[in-house]
Amino acid sequence: MKNITKLKGHWRIEIREAGKLARVIELDNKLTEAYRQNILGKLKGDTTVSLEIKYLAVGTGSTPATISDTALETEIFRSVPTYQTIQGNTLQTTWVLLVSQANAHLREIGVFIGEATATADSGTLMSRINIDIEKTSAQEVTFIRSDIVEI
Repeated sequence: MKNITKLKGHWRIEIREAGKLARVIELDNKLTEAYRQNILGKLKGDTTVSLEIKYLAVGTGSTPATISDTALETEIFRSVPTYQTIQGNTLQTTWVLLVSQANAHLREIGVFIGEATATADSGTLMSRINIDIEKTSAQEVTFIRSDIVEI
């Protein structure tokens, strides 16, 4: 018998205007090589490695996401998770950008783990995807990330 473990990330992005759902975007994302190396290090017993999801970062950079990315191209805002839940084989992490936050043409989002702080570009980039959202002060945006582990 052969066991194969697969990790997959999926995003649901909900854009609300005046409290009403105006748009939903669903995307799969790229996990980074740095994230894979952290997983392997943790399995090896490396106590300096942390896989804890710490921040969502948004940016305006438009360079296509790759597995070798280590930061966003142009990070403009960071947020800690609003909440997290585990159900079955899925960890769901949610962040909410309020009407006053990150009002710009958002072109990229990334999740930072490990030693990440509120400082831009800190921590290990777990995943990065390209988006196209013209975020205004009339919008609240909810990012729901599902990390799925299949065995």
